[in-house]
Amino acid sequence: MTFGNKKSGNGDDISKKNRRITNKGLILTCVLVAGILGASFVVWLIPSDNIPNQVTSNMTVTFRDPNATLISVKSQFVVLQNELQDQINNKTGPDQVKNETEFNSLIDASIDQNNELMMSLLNGNPDQSLMPDYLNLMSEMKNYTLYLSDLKNATSN
Repeated sequence: MTFGNKKSGNGDDISKKNRRITNKGLILTCVLVAGILGASFVVWLIPSDNIPNQVTSNMTVTFRDPNATLISVKSQFVVLQNELQDQINNKTGPDQVKNETEFNSLIDASIDQNNELMMSLLNGNPDQSLMPDYLNLMSEMKNYTLYLSDLKNATSN
């Protein structure tokens, strides 16, 4: 019995079968990875001209339902007012501001946030029944921006 270089037919078939399975797995994996990568780049290739209500700001949120827009903006506006008032109460003593630069940057940030909320409201597309509520809220927000500007000017002088 010589076992030198002579291969058994049974062992050779198993080796080819394992290699074929490995090649199939490798090819399948490559196809899946290429498909995932291709699908992730499709987002960049789709034109954005067909999207209605496209907004220039990254912070502005619009809803398809005008009532949801109104409710969301109104609640965010209340949160903004409350948070700013808490910050002002923490930063002011008896008629004096501890750090004017910090206070001015806080006011500027609040004005920017209020303006973003107003942009969300402008993009809400309300129907006739919601128009008075939209206009009232927009007026409140505009007056709040004026109040913040006056507050900033009063502390700067």
